Amino acid sequence: MNTISIIVPVYNEAQCIVNTFASVVKFVIKKPWYDFIFVDDGSTDETRELLETQIKLFNNSQVSLISYKKHLGKGYAVKTGVLYANGDYICFLDGDLAYSLDHLDLVVAKLAEFDIVIGCRNLTPERSNGSSALRVLAGQIFNIISRSLLNLKFTDMQAGIKGFNKYAAKDLFKTQIISGFAFDVELLYLAKKKGYTIGEIPVVVCKKHLHKQSKVKSFKHSIEMLFSLLQIIYNDAIEKKYE
Repeated sequence: MNTISIIVPVYNEAQCIVNTFASVVKFVIKKPWYDFIFVDDGSTDETRELLETQIKLFNNSQVSLISYKKHLGKGYAVKTGVLYANGDYICFLDGDLAYSLDHLDLVVAKLAEFDIVIGCRNLTPERSNGSSALRVLAGQIFNIISRSLLNLKFTDMQAGIKGFNKYAAKDLFKTQIISGFAFDVELLYLAKKKGYTIGEIPVVVCKKHLHKQSKVKSFKHSIEMLFSLLQIIYNDAIEKKYE
């Protein structure tokens, strides 16, 4: 039986983190070959304290916490967890469980065939999954630009659930530079450059997540992500940082 490490980056998730933790506990009790690593990315609310309390009460090595004081971005948080993890397969998913834990078994099954597996919302009958038209449009535009600039074929590169075999995870994340929301695209660019195989699974956003206020600010983060795409090109073509 392969062991699987799941990285859960969290930032100011005090309102939902106890429910997330409860779902994780139920999951790992049934499936002891999984372990979860929460990474608190410098939360300014009670996220870290709540997690520390829940982990102490659960008292099981299958769930652990890494935390640091400064907010450094989702990409940095995931990278920190991946480099710490030791599972045969290493996955990450969003801290508010926008994608249910049931998706993890699908990722792991697909990892028997591919080095990397990514969730794709476009493989489901209802592609928007109930998301707002503005958010769907922003995502589509970003994907079109990403595919064009970086020559990538995927139609959904930013669903918050991805898995890797251990070798690919360690190799890619030690090279990763982008610390913000565009880190997913950088990983796929690096994976293609290094010749890793990439598979996709259909994923559906949980309905409760659709009513949650997003931390992504459409205009601000769109500009930041566009800059990140240009940074990826510069890092590769000019600085040769991905060699």
